[in-house]
Amino acid sequence: MGANETNGTRIWLSCVVIGLAGGAWLVNACGGDDAVAPLDAGSDTAAPRPFDSGITRDAAVSNGCVPDPGPGDSGLSLDVDAAEDDSGNPVRGDASAFTLSQSLAGYPTNEGVLTARIDTERGQIVCKLDEKNAPVSVANFVGLARGTRPYRGDAGAWRFGRYYDGLLWHRVIPEFVIQGGDPRGNGTGGPGYAIPNENHAPQDLGALAMAASNDPDSGDFVPSGSQFYIVVGQGPKPDYNVFGTCTVDVARAISEVERRTSDKPKIAIHMTKVTIERCPR
Repeated sequence: MGANETNGTRIWLSCVVIGLAGGAWLVNACGGDDAVAPLDAGSDTAAPRPFDSGITRDAAVSNGCVPDPGPGDSGLSLDVDAAEDDSGNPVRGDASAFTLSQSLAGYPTNEGVLTARIDTERGQIVCKLDEKNAPVSVANFVGLARGTRPYRGDAGAWRFGRYYDGLLWHRVIPEFVIQGGDPRGNGTGGPGYAIPNENHAPQDLGALAMAASNDPDSGDFVPSGSQFYIVVGQGPKPDYNVFGTCTVDVARAISEVERRTSDKPKIAIHMTKVTIERCPR
């Protein structure tokens, strides 16, 4: 699938590869008759970025967490000439070369638990990130959330930005998972690269993991560069990168909204803002 695997490939859990679409493997949508057809591979046409909610967190966090001041002037640059893959990815080497230190550029030194607060129209989901057992997935998620990890934008150019803010929860299934992180909002989008497999941990209630598509040549799961899910019931088999645990009350409420046969909510629900903090252990 390569560095551009998300460009036209529908990324689902526990599905079967059934054929080719525009040169990219199409993964069946696990049932449903109104799934959005994937875009042609290589297309720069994408759904418009959803709204910016403007939600912010008070810098004086009363629970002892250290809020993210943002990367500021931390030396971020897009040195495409330094790329070592065919996609022009400015990260030197493959996706595993992007480190947690790079993802936390501009963040004050703190030894607390790395935490993601995901604001939604239904409330806030709080996730503790497992940087010890999933350093690549955590670095990638944090970098996209904070705007320190470059990604391929709608027009095909690499850029920095707060990737997750305003994106949809595009797939919700009661007693299973809620899934998001696709700028197209239909399961076919991503940041222009995949990340490597780094664990296959059990997925209990609240598990946070990267979604993946199936490589038809090797049969292995190829983790998405941006799409992730939260387990709200019986999780899938341990075939995916698990990189944290989340509170589930709000996630469960999202999973129970009225949805289409493609499992997309009928009323849009967004990640209005994803905030990274370090909190007391």
